[in-house]
Amino acid sequence: MSEEKELLYKLLEGWEDALPDDLVPVVRNFVDNQPDSAVSEFLKKYEVAGEDWGYSEGSEFVRNIMKLVLDIMLKFDIKGTENLDNALNLLAEGKADRLVFVANHVSYSDANIFAAAFDTDFEKAGLAGKLAVIAGPKVFSHPVRKFASMHFNSLLIAQSQTVASVPVAYPIRVIARAAAKVAEDIKAKVKMFLVFPEGKRSRDGSMDHFLAGVYRMIDTGENVLVQPVSILGGEKMLPISQGKLHPSNIRINVGKAEYVSDILGEIGDDQGLKQAFMDNLGKKVASLHPEELRGVYK
Repeated sequence: MSEEKELLYKLLEGWEDALPDDLVPVVRNFVDNQPDSAVSEFLKKYEVAGEDWGYSEGSEFVRNIMKLVLDIMLKFDIKGTENLDNALNLLAEGKADRLVFVANHVSYSDANIFAAAFDTDFEKAGLAGKLAVIAGPKVFSHPVRKFASMHFNSLLIAQSQTVASVPVAYPIRVIARAAAKVAEDIKAKVKMFLVFPEGKRSRDGSMDHFLAGVYRMIDTGENVLVQPVSILGGEKMLPISQGKLHPSNIRINVGKAEYVSDILGEIGDDQGLKQAFMDNLGKKVASLHPEELRGVYK
Protein backbone atom coordinates (compact mmCIF):
# COMPACT_ATOMS: atom_id res chain seq x y z
CA MET A 1 0.00 0.00 0.00
CA SER A 2 1.28 3.46 -0.89
CA GLU A 3 2.17 6.06 1.75
CA GLU A 4 -0.79 8.20 0.62
CA LYS A 5 -3.28 5.38 1.17
CA GLU A 6 -1.72 4.45 4.52
CA LEU A 7 -2.13 8.08 5.57
CA LEU A 8 -5.72 8.10 4.34
CA TYR A 9 -6.66 5.01 6.35
CA LYS A 10 -4.89 6.37 9.44
CA LEU A 11 -6.61 9.74 9.05
CA LEU A 12 -10.01 8.13 8.88
CA GLU A 13 -9.36 5.47 11.50
CA GLY A 14 -12.72 4.21 12.67
CA TRP A 15 -14.59 5.38 9.55
CA GLU A 16 -15.51 1.79 8.71
CA ASP A 17 -17.48 1.63 11.98
CA ALA A 18 -19.94 4.08 10.43
CA LEU A 19 -20.63 1.83 7.41
CA PRO A 20 -22.92 -1.19 7.18
CA ASP A 21 -20.71 -4.30 7.39
CA ASP A 22 -21.39 -5.38 3.81
CA LEU A 23 -20.17 -2.04 2.45
CA VAL A 24 -16.76 -2.09 4.15
CA PRO A 25 -15.05 -4.42 1.62
CA VAL A 26 -16.73 -2.58 -1.29
CA VAL A 27 -15.31 0.78 -0.19
CA ARG A 28 -11.90 -0.68 0.67
CA ASN A 29 -11.66 -2.27 -2.76
CA PHE A 30 -12.61 1.05 -4.38
CA VAL A 31 -10.00 3.00 -2.41
CA ASP A 32 -7.27 0.40 -2.98
CA ASN A 33 -7.82 0.63 -6.75
CA GLN A 34 -7.69 4.43 -6.93
CA PRO A 35 -4.52 6.05 -8.31
CA ASP A 36 -2.24 7.70 -5.75
CA SER A 37 -2.85 11.01 -7.50
CA ALA A 38 -6.55 10.89 -6.55
CA VAL A 39 -5.71 10.23 -2.90
CA SER A 40 -3.08 12.99 -2.93
CA GLU A 41 -5.67 15.43 -4.34
CA PHE A 42 -7.96 14.57 -1.44
CA LEU A 43 -5.27 14.79 1.25
CA LYS A 44 -4.14 18.26 0.14
CA LYS A 45 -7.69 19.60 0.24
CA TYR A 46 -8.53 17.81 3.48
CA GLU A 47 -5.58 19.46 5.21
CA VAL A 48 -6.96 22.98 4.62
CA ALA A 49 -10.72 22.31 4.65
CA GLY A 50 -12.45 24.29 7.38
CA GLU A 51 -9.22 26.10 8.38
CA ASP A 52 -10.80 29.51 7.87
CA TRP A 53 -14.24 30.98 7.39
CA GLY A 54 -15.68 30.84 3.92
CA TYR A 55 -15.05 28.65 0.90
CA SER A 56 -13.35 25.24 0.87
CA GLU A 57 -13.17 23.18 -2.31
CA GLY A 58 -14.60 19.68 -2.37
CA SER A 59 -12.86 16.57 -3.64
CA GLU A 60 -13.66 14.42 -6.67
CA PHE A 61 -12.22 11.44 -4.79
CA VAL A 62 -14.78 11.92 -2.00
CA ARG A 63 -17.61 12.52 -4.48
CA ASN A 64 -16.82 9.17 -6.11
CA ILE A 65 -16.80 7.32 -2.78
CA MET A 66 -20.01 8.96 -1.60
CA LYS A 67 -21.71 8.13 -4.90
CA LEU A 68 -20.67 4.49 -4.53
CA VAL A 69 -21.93 4.28 -0.93
CA LEU A 70 -25.15 6.27 -1.28
CA ASP A 71 -26.21 4.62 -4.54
CA ILE A 72 -26.25 1.34 -2.61
CA MET A 73 -27.75 2.64 0.64
CA LEU A 74 -30.50 4.98 -0.51
CA LYS A 75 -33.78 4.54 -2.32
CA PHE A 76 -35.14 7.84 -3.60
CA ASP A 77 -38.71 9.00 -4.12
CA ILE A 78 -38.28 12.41 -5.79
CA LYS A 79 -41.03 14.79 -6.84
CA GLY A 80 -40.65 18.14 -8.59
CA THR A 81 -37.64 17.30 -10.76
CA GLU A 82 -39.15 19.47 -13.50
CA ASN A 83 -38.82 22.43 -11.11
CA LEU A 84 -35.14 21.66 -10.60
CA ASP A 85 -34.57 21.28 -14.35
CA ASN A 86 -36.20 24.66 -15.01
CA ALA A 87 -34.02 26.38 -12.40
CA LEU A 88 -30.81 24.74 -13.64
CA ASN A 89 -31.65 25.77 -17.21
CA LEU A 90 -32.14 29.40 -16.14
CA LEU A 91 -28.77 29.29 -14.38
CA ALA A 92 -26.99 27.61 -17.31
CA GLU A 93 -28.50 30.10 -19.78
CA GLY A 94 -27.31 33.09 -17.75
CA LYS A 95 -30.84 34.15 -16.78
CA ALA A 96 -29.86 33.86 -13.12
CA ASP A 97 -26.53 34.67 -11.46
CA ARG A 98 -26.94 32.08 -8.73
CA LEU A 99 -29.29 29.33 -7.54
CA VAL A 100 -29.89 28.91 -3.80
CA PHE A 101 -31.55 25.78 -2.42
CA VAL A 102 -33.24 26.18 0.99
CA ALA A 103 -34.20 23.02 2.88
CA ASN A 104 -35.27 21.66 6.23
CA HIS A 105 -32.63 19.96 8.39
CA VAL A 106 -32.89 16.69 10.34
CA SER A 107 -29.47 15.03 9.94
CA TYR A 108 -25.78 15.60 9.24
CA SER A 109 -26.40 13.45 6.15
CA ASP A 110 -28.94 15.85 4.56
CA ALA A 111 -26.42 17.65 2.35
CA ASN A 112 -24.88 14.36 1.16
CA ILE A 113 -28.36 13.00 0.41
CA PHE A 114 -29.19 16.14 -1.58
CA ALA A 115 -25.92 15.96 -3.54
CA ALA A 116 -26.38 12.25 -4.27
CA ALA A 117 -29.96 12.78 -5.43
CA PHE A 118 -29.08 15.50 -7.95
CA ASP A 119 -25.43 14.95 -8.97
CA THR A 120 -26.57 13.64 -12.37
CA ASP A 121 -28.88 16.63 -12.91
CA PHE A 122 -26.04 19.05 -12.07
CA GLU A 123 -23.72 17.23 -14.47
CA LYS A 124 -26.27 17.39 -17.32
CA ALA A 125 -26.58 21.14 -16.75
CA GLY A 126 -22.79 21.59 -16.95
CA LEU A 127 -22.58 22.23 -13.21
CA ALA A 128 -20.80 19.09 -12.01
CA GLY A 129 -18.85 19.76 -8.81
CA LYS A 130 -20.31 23.27 -8.48
CA LEU A 131 -22.63 22.70 -5.50
CA ALA A 132 -21.59 24.40 -2.26
CA VAL A 133 -23.16 23.92 1.17
CA ILE A 134 -23.27 26.31 4.13
CA ALA A 135 -21.74 24.47 7.11
CA GLY A 136 -21.11 25.18 10.78
CA PRO A 137 -17.83 24.44 12.62
CA LYS A 138 -19.14 21.18 14.08
CA VAL A 139 -19.09 19.62 10.61
CA PHE A 140 -15.29 20.02 10.53
CA SER A 141 -14.71 18.91 14.13
CA HIS A 142 -14.82 15.16 13.40
CA PRO A 143 -12.68 13.38 10.74
CA VAL A 144 -15.55 11.37 9.23
CA ARG A 145 -17.91 14.38 9.09
CA LYS A 146 -15.12 16.47 7.59
CA PHE A 147 -14.50 13.77 4.99
CA ALA A 148 -18.23 13.68 4.11
CA SER A 149 -18.30 17.48 3.80
CA MET A 150 -15.87 17.23 0.88
CA HIS A 151 -18.60 15.56 -1.18
CA PHE A 152 -19.27 19.19 -2.24
CA ASN A 153 -17.73 22.61 -1.78
CA SER A 154 -18.26 24.10 1.68
CA LEU A 155 -18.88 27.58 3.06
CA LEU A 156 -17.86 27.62 6.73
CA ILE A 157 -19.83 30.07 8.85
CA ALA A 158 -19.72 30.80 12.59
CA GLN A 159 -22.92 29.95 14.44
CA SER A 160 -24.24 31.65 17.54
CA GLN A 161 -24.69 29.71 20.78
CA THR A 162 -28.47 29.82 20.22
CA VAL A 163 -28.30 27.44 17.23
CA ALA A 164 -25.07 25.47 17.70
CA SER A 165 -23.73 23.30 20.49
CA VAL A 166 -20.24 24.80 20.54
CA PRO A 167 -18.18 24.71 23.77
CA VAL A 168 -17.67 28.49 23.80
CA ALA A 169 -19.93 31.05 22.15
CA TYR A 170 -18.28 32.97 19.32
CA PRO A 171 -17.92 36.71 19.95
CA ILE A 172 -20.17 38.90 17.81
CA ARG A 173 -17.14 40.25 15.92
CA VAL A 174 -16.12 36.69 14.90
CA ILE A 175 -19.64 35.84 13.75
CA ALA A 176 -19.75 39.09 11.74
CA ARG A 177 -16.32 38.47 10.16
CA ALA A 178 -17.28 34.91 9.21
CA ALA A 179 -20.59 36.07 7.70
CA ALA A 180 -18.82 38.78 5.69
CA LYS A 181 -16.25 36.27 4.37
CA VAL A 182 -18.97 33.79 3.38
CA ALA A 183 -20.97 36.51 1.60
CA GLU A 184 -17.83 37.62 -0.23
CA ASP A 185 -16.94 34.06 -1.29
CA ILE A 186 -20.50 33.37 -2.44
CA LYS A 187 -20.35 36.29 -4.85
CA ALA A 188 -16.86 35.43 -6.09
CA LYS A 189 -16.86 31.62 -6.24
CA VAL A 190 -20.32 30.06 -6.00
CA LYS A 191 -22.95 29.44 -8.71
CA MET A 192 -25.30 27.36 -6.55
CA PHE A 193 -25.47 26.51 -2.87
CA LEU A 194 -27.59 24.68 -0.32
CA VAL A 195 -28.45 26.18 3.05
CA PHE A 196 -30.43 24.90 6.02
CA PRO A 197 -31.92 28.14 7.38
CA GLU A 198 -33.10 26.62 10.67
CA GLY A 199 -29.43 26.65 11.64
CA LYS A 200 -29.63 23.35 13.52
CA ARG A 201 -31.02 19.85 13.11
CA SER A 202 -34.60 19.20 14.16
CA ARG A 203 -34.91 16.66 16.96
CA ASP A 204 -38.44 15.58 16.04
CA GLY A 205 -38.53 16.22 12.29
CA SER A 206 -40.82 19.25 12.51
CA MET A 207 -39.71 22.64 11.22
CA ASP A 208 -38.43 25.55 13.29
CA HIS A 209 -38.16 29.23 12.30
CA PHE A 210 -35.80 30.10 9.46
CA LEU A 211 -33.12 32.48 10.74
CA ALA A 212 -33.19 36.10 9.55
CA GLY A 213 -29.37 36.15 9.29
CA VAL A 214 -29.46 33.76 6.32
CA TYR A 215 -31.06 36.54 4.23
CA ARG A 216 -27.66 38.19 3.79
CA MET A 217 -26.27 35.11 2.06
CA ILE A 218 -29.25 34.79 -0.27
CA ASP A 219 -29.90 38.39 -1.33
CA THR A 220 -26.50 39.47 -2.61
CA GLY A 221 -27.91 42.21 -4.84
CA GLU A 222 -27.70 40.04 -7.95
CA ASN A 223 -30.19 38.11 -10.06
CA VAL A 224 -30.63 35.19 -7.67
CA LEU A 225 -33.07 32.26 -7.81
CA VAL A 226 -34.26 30.54 -4.61
CA GLN A 227 -35.62 27.00 -4.66
CA PRO A 228 -37.41 25.37 -1.68
CA VAL A 229 -36.67 21.69 -1.02
CA SER A 230 -38.17 19.18 1.43
CA ILE A 231 -35.84 16.31 2.44
CA LEU A 232 -37.27 13.48 4.55
CA GLY A 233 -35.49 10.35 5.72
CA GLY A 234 -32.03 11.66 6.64
CA GLU A 235 -32.78 11.01 10.30
CA LYS A 236 -33.19 7.32 9.43
CA MET A 237 -29.92 7.15 7.52
CA LEU A 238 -27.93 8.89 10.26
CA PRO A 239 -29.93 9.19 13.50
CA ILE A 240 -29.14 12.31 15.49
CA SER A 241 -27.61 10.41 18.43
CA GLN A 242 -25.67 7.81 16.40
CA GLY A 243 -22.62 7.57 14.18
CA LYS A 244 -23.75 4.51 12.21
CA LEU A 245 -25.21 4.82 8.70
CA HIS A 246 -28.34 2.84 7.82
CA PRO A 247 -29.95 2.03 4.45
CA SER A 248 -32.92 4.38 4.08
CA ASN A 249 -35.85 5.45 1.97
CA ILE A 250 -35.54 9.15 1.12
CA ARG A 251 -38.35 11.43 0.00
CA ILE A 252 -37.46 14.70 -1.69
CA ASN A 253 -39.93 17.27 -2.96
CA VAL A 254 -38.57 20.20 -5.00
CA GLY A 255 -40.68 23.35 -5.22
CA LYS A 256 -40.69 26.06 -7.86
CA ALA A 257 -37.71 28.42 -7.97
CA GLU A 258 -38.40 32.15 -7.67
CA TYR A 259 -36.25 35.21 -8.15
CA VAL A 260 -35.35 37.08 -4.97
CA SER A 261 -36.81 40.24 -6.50
CA ASP A 262 -40.19 38.52 -6.96
CA ILE A 263 -40.23 37.27 -3.36
CA LEU A 264 -39.44 40.77 -2.12
CA GLY A 265 -42.35 42.04 -4.20
CA GLU A 266 -44.56 39.40 -2.57
CA ILE A 267 -43.60 40.58 0.90
CA GLY A 268 -44.09 44.27 0.22
CA ASP A 269 -42.86 47.06 2.48
CA ASP A 270 -42.33 45.04 5.65
CA GLN A 271 -40.28 46.62 8.44
CA GLY A 272 -38.93 43.23 9.47
CA LEU A 273 -37.96 42.44 5.89
CA LYS A 274 -35.23 39.88 6.59
CA GLN A 275 -37.37 37.73 8.88
CA ALA A 276 -40.42 38.15 6.63
CA PHE A 277 -38.34 37.01 3.65
CA MET A 278 -37.06 33.94 5.50
CA ASP A 279 -40.51 33.08 6.87
CA ASN A 280 -41.83 33.28 3.32
CA LEU A 281 -39.26 30.64 2.34
CA GLY A 282 -39.99 28.59 5.46
CA LYS A 283 -43.67 28.39 4.51
CA LYS A 284 -42.74 27.29 1.00
CA VAL A 285 -40.51 24.47 2.28
CA ALA A 286 -43.22 23.49 4.79
CA SER A 287 -45.81 23.31 2.00
CA LEU A 288 -43.70 20.50 0.48
CA HIS A 289 -43.79 18.59 3.81
CA PRO A 290 -46.50 16.35 5.24
CA GLU A 291 -48.76 18.59 7.36
CA GLU A 292 -47.70 16.98 10.66
CA LEU A 293 -44.05 17.98 10.07
CA ARG A 294 -44.60 21.63 9.17
CA GLY A 295 -43.91 22.79 12.72
CA VAL A 296 -43.99 26.58 13.16
CA TYR A 297 -45.01 26.99 9.51
CA LYS A 298 -48.16 24.85 9.79
